[in-house]
Amino acid sequence: MNQRGVAALSAVLLLLCVPAIAQTDQHSTPPLFKIGASFVWVPALVRTESGATLPDVRADQFRLWDDGVPQRVVPVDTRDLPVSLVILMQTGGSAGRYLSSYASLASMLRPLVGDSAEEITFVAFDSHIDQIWHFPLRSDGVKYALTHQQAGDQGAAIRDAVDFAVRQLQAEPGRFRRIVLLLSEGTDSGSVTSSRALVQRLGMASTVVYSIVFPGPKMNPRRRVNRERTNEPDNPSGRLEKASRALDTESAAELASLTGGSSVQFDDQRSFNSALLQISDHIRATYTLGFQPTMEVPGLHYLRVGVASPNLSVTARGVYWRPPAE
Repeated sequence: MNQRGVAALSAVLLLLCVPAIAQTDQHSTPPLFKIGASFVWVPALVRTESGATLPDVRADQFRLWDDGVPQRVVPVDTRDLPVSLVILMQTGGSAGRYLSSYASLASMLRPLVGDSAEEITFVAFDSHIDQIWHFPLRSDGVKYALTHQQAGDQGAAIRDAVDFAVRQLQAEPGRFRRIVLLLSEGTDSGSVTSSRALVQRLGMASTVVYSIVFPGPKMNPRRRVNRERTNEPDNPSGRLEKASRALDTESAAELASLTGGSSVQFDDQRSFNSALLQISDHIRATYTLGFQPTMEVPGLHYLRVGVASPNLSVTARGVYWRPPAE
C-alpha cells in the first residue's frame, strides 16, 4: 500500500477488522456452481421492446444454444442467495475527476444487493492494486472508504483488478451470488494479466461483472453491451483471440458481455446514480439458467439465449471455457 492510503486505512482500521470470508456454515457446504464439463450456469436478462426488464418469464420459455446446438435448460433459483460483492474503483488515469461522482455510492448499496450481502470487498487500483478493504454492508467503514479516495497514477489496470476479484470470489466456499462492480474507464492500461488468461478464467468462473464506465481516452460511445456472437470464428483458437482483442480495446464492456452482466456509461454524479440504479434493477431481474453441455470440444464456446416471444429480447452470458481433458 502506498503512503497516501496509510492514513485513511488507519483511521478506520478497527471498523474493518472482520474476516475476508463470512464464517457461517460454509466450510462444509460445497460451492453452488462450478463451471466445467458437467454444468454451466448462464445469467440472463429479459427486456421488453421498451427496454424494461421482465422478471417473471417462465423457465420453459427460454431457449439456449451452445455453439449453435440446442441445450436442455435447467432453471437455478439464486434470487434468495446472499451476495458476495467486490467493488473495483479505478483511481488512476482519468479517474481523478470522477471520484466525487461516487458520493452517494455507499447509501445506494442497499438497493444494489438488498439485505442479502454477506460481505463487501472494496479495491482501489491505478496501475496496480493500491488498497483492499473488507467489511460487512452496515459498517461505517464502507462510506469512509468509498468517499475518501485520492487520484492515483496514470494507470488503469482493469484486467489485473478483475482477475484479483474473481480469484477472491471463487475461493469463497458456500452458496453465494458472486458479483463484481467495476467503476472505471473503458479500456485497460498497464495490466500484467493477459486478456487470454482472463477470458479463460471468466469462462470457468461463476462471477458476473457489472461495469459503470466514465469517459476515457479510448472510449467507444457506440459499443453494444452484449454482442451477437453467432457469426464469429468457428474454431476455439480464433474465438479466444477475438475475445482477447475485444478485452484489450473495450475492457469494461467486454467483461460484462462475457459474464452476463451489464455495462452503463456516466459522466457526473447524477448520471452515475442513474447508472447504479439501472445496474441494481438488472441484478434483481436476472435469471440464472444452467445446462449440462453436450458439446465436448475443449476451448471457448459461444452461448446464445432466447425466449419464445418475438417481443422480448435477452442479453446473457456470452461464453464459457471448457478445459482440455486431463
